[in-house]
Amino acid sequence: MRNPFRSWQFIRYALPGLPLAALGLPFYLYAPLWLAEQAGYGYSIVGLVFFAARMTDVLSDLPAGAWIDRHGSHRALWLGAWLLIASSALALVYLPHPWPLPLLAGGLILLMLGWTGITVPWLALPVNISFSALDRLRYNSSREAMLLLGTLLAMVLPAILAPAMLPLVLVLLLAVLLLTVCLQGSQAAPVTTRIIGFRVLLADQRLRSLALPWFTNMLANAIPGTVLILFMREVLHAESELPIVLISYFLAGLLGVPFWYFLARRIGTLWSWRIGLCSSALLFSFAALLGEGDVAWFIAISIGTGLALGADQALPSAMQTALAQTLSKEQGGAAIGARMFALWSMLSKAAMGLAVGVSYLWLGSQTDGAVPPAWAISAVYVVAPVALKLMVFLMLGRRSIVAIEGGGQ
Repeated sequence: MRNPFRSWQFIRYALPGLPLAALGLPFYLYAPLWLAEQAGYGYSIVGLVFFAARMTDVLSDLPAGAWIDRHGSHRALWLGAWLLIASSALALVYLPHPWPLPLLAGGLILLMLGWTGITVPWLALPVNISFSALDRLRYNSSREAMLLLGTLLAMVLPAILAPAMLPLVLVLLLAVLLLTVCLQGSQAAPVTTRIIGFRVLLADQRLRSLALPWFTNMLANAIPGTVLILFMREVLHAESELPIVLISYFLAGLLGVPFWYFLARRIGTLWSWRIGLCSSALLFSFAALLGEGDVAWFIAISIGTGLALGADQALPSAMQTALAQTLSKEQGGAAIGARMFALWSMLSKAAMGLAVGVSYLWLGSQTDGAVPPAWAISAVYVVAPVALKLMVFLMLGRRSIVAIEGGGQ
């Protein structure tokens, strides 16, 4: 019989994912365009300011992880990070624009630092509160399901609410985030006096072996997101159907999480992830055959690849948790979880930045300033991610990665 207290532990851990995703999607998708057009900064200024803020964000991951491992993730940390997010977000939305550029950059940097202050200890928490492979799977699957639910909420709310209501939704989501952050504080990791440096972590062959496929897979996921609007507009000629495509994709991802959870329980996390990679690559490859008027087929492909999304998120995170637990035991109980997940976070952000650069450099090389041809867009949108995912599948066959799955028991 399932213990209801244990079930509540998994739900409690996952809860911040809903407001984080619901707040994060508008910030990354809509805020730059709104600041450039509605707030009057212009595209170049917004691009420069966001680049500076993003670079600061990337560089903050490792120091944040080291600080958390040394001092512990107490409620004061969660509340301080929330305060940075809330004050910056409310100021950006409610105060009149334009601001002086240093003030705008400072507001964005504080917002991103607050985000890091919540996400790094939150991602690392299963290292300290999971006690078996099943626990790791449950915590990470619950988190990804809640993140997907929050993403869907962020897509649906603008469609059903009047624009004047959206700033009030921001306040409500910040309040929900505060509540869920307070719940996390009661299960924060204890402080330990044993600390090891990043050099020891990076010297571990298992960590290096897992880092490359993780980065490559994040790059494969980020490239389609970078050029999705261009693909919808120039290849399918169906940009107006973008909301349906996105909702179909993320809803399928949410519904697919239980399948990958039960599959991983039967055949293991690693093989389940590899199956997810192959199925995603196979289904997505058919998008290269699409053209004008094929939006229905594209929605079907989005649903199929969305079902594989759960394998792409929860399963590698469970392996990362297992590796962190193994390394901690080997180092005499040293606190390393936050630094390891800060490293994974940094690699993810670097992959997102590289995806933009690689995609647009390729598209720019295929045109003289006009819109790139459909074949070039399809190549970067479909062929590159499929090839990268197949590479990840091969990388995951290495013996040092196979050893990770059973090491955190």
